[in-house]
Amino acid sequence: MSALSTDFKNVAIGTLVMAAVSTFADAFWAAALPEHRAIYGLAHGGIVLGLLGLTLAWLVGGTRVWRWGIVSLLVGVFAAVVFYGLYPFVGSLAMLVAWMGLWLAYAQIAEAADPSPEGRSRSVIRGLAAAVLSGIGFWMISGIWLGPHDPGPLYWRNFASWCVAFAPGMIAILGWRGAKAS
Repeated sequence: MSALSTDFKNVAIGTLVMAAVSTFADAFWAAALPEHRAIYGLAHGGIVLGLLGLTLAWLVGGTRVWRWGIVSLLVGVFAAVVFYGLYPFVGSLAMLVAWMGLWLAYAQIAEAADPSPEGRSRSVIRGLAAAVLSGIGFWMISGIWLGPHDPGPLYWRNFASWCVAFAPGMIAILGWRGAKAS
């Protein structure tokens, strides 16, 4: 299998894994958490986004994958702290800012887990692309929590929505990694 096809297989795997994890987290949040509390958001951010970093480190073929999972858990908690810190000032826009910031961090985690032939400067470009493009996808799907839920949560819709949110970041970070830099 060529490096390019492996990269895009990894994009698909990463997108589907994280869409499934996020949909499960949405269902758990709706069923088990009676009210919104910051501590739940911190745990949610840490666990779900820790799994995102772990998935990225695994898909780039990095060594010490669990180490990057722990770092990613901390990034996820930090993203939740950013959200809760900004929310009183900018409302729901805080979620977008936190989401975009974590993609910048995850591009660096993927690069540190398995350095690419492109070097560190390209990982910054990948992170910026992931932040902007995934940020657009994330903002497009934000109605899965913010909109009305009649007749209730539609988890197939959440899964499809999460695919839209995760795919651009996965493409920016994982796509073309195996291709030789010119």
